[in-house]
Amino acid sequence: MAKPPVTPLKTEDGKEMSYFEMLVRMSYVYLKKDGINLNFAGYTDTLIDYANMQEHEVEKAWRLTKELNAWSEYFSSIANLIQKVYLDAETDKIEVQATSSIEADSVKVANGERLSNKDPRVIDARKKRNTLKAFHDELEAKIKFLERGYYHCKATCEWANKSTPSPMSSQQPQR
Repeated sequence: MAKPPVTPLKTEDGKEMSYFEMLVRMSYVYLKKDGINLNFAGYTDTLIDYANMQEHEVEKAWRLTKELNAWSEYFSSIANLIQKVYLDAETDKIEVQATSSIEADSVKVANGERLSNKDPRVIDARKKRNTLKAFHDELEAKIKFLERGYYHCKATCEWANKSTPSPMSSQQPQR
């Protein structure tokens, strides 16, 4: 089976990373200002374990149901927080653009709006909003993946339990 590349990107210093890691890195600058520190230690290990899980590894599947569920909950919390910061960034962008537009041309609205699009403050506000939106969308996609992985592992455990006699079945009283 062909699997997609795990780390398809390379940074300027040659470090390989995933798209998700790149978005985390890009978002870090904005989140740091708000005192938000993200910690994904162990996430990659969980993904590797899941990617390498075989159908007969029931104990691994059971452990992964718990890990994937925990990561899904963690990503959901982060996604909600990032959405709040993203929406605030959208509000800030509108405010900066309105101020810049008035400064550029207070008589002709369309001209002021066009000119404000070149203002570095407006460009920076847009970049922040765009980065946080992309990061939020990526977190939502990760949550869906983690939920699907959870159900896959759960189904693996259920399948194994149906095809394997329970150790207790030999101890059932005879009727």
